[in-house]
Amino acid sequence: MVVAGAALVGALPAGPAPGAAGPSRLLVAGDEWNVVLSRAKIVRGHALIQFINRGEDDHDLRLRRISRSGSSHNPVARWRVTRPGELSSLELRLRTGRYRLWCSLPGHRGLGMRATLRVSARR
Repeated sequence: MVVAGAALVGALPAGPAPGAAGPSRLLVAGDEWNVVLSRAKIVRGHALIQFINRGEDDHDLRLRRISRSGSSHNPVARWRVTRPGELSSLELRLRTGRYRLWCSLPGHRGLGMRATLRVSARR
């Protein structure tokens, strides 16, 4: 299995403060045509999100915060195109709220490759 990084857009540099707890962790699995989260909620702050492609086609992952009005903002994070069997990791800081995750390759989101993540103030 190949481990690779991803491009980050609009998030703060990650890394816990000295003496702080480790990051919240989330595994996102993608295949034809689903995105499945290892948990529906994580704690705000430093997060390690990994995307594993369990499908037969290439996939990527995007994450964007949903505002209280229901509208979405520009993507916060972008994982690179991940080939079948590969794992991409990204560390970032997330604010409290709801986030959309989806595959941005043509037609994939419409076929069901999307999910919602809640980020809360506490466990």
